[in-house]
Amino acid sequence: MNLRDLVRRIRNSLKPHESLSDEVVLGFLRILEQTSSEELTCDEIYQKLDEYVERQVSCKDAALLMPLIREHLDACHECWEEYEALLDVIEKSQKT
Repeated sequence: MNLRDLVRRIRNSLKPHESLSDEVVLGFLRILEQTSSEELTCDEIYQKLDEYVERQVSCKDAALLMPLIREHLDACHECWEEYEALLDVIEKSQKT
């Protein structure tokens, strides 16, 4: 089960009048990512890289919101190159 499914299940289990703010959900996700005992693989990074780059481009602190991805990017040259290439493409496409 991935984190999105887990958050969706939590939200669906709440009563209709109860809701979690985006900050609470993001905080919950940060805690889950920080307590993970496994490092992310390159395949897992590739699956989440577009979300990470979109947050980066939209001026959200992607490294703070997704610390395990940032940690992997700092350690893995191949994934870092993919990140930079994707970031470059998105930034150029927004300028046009």
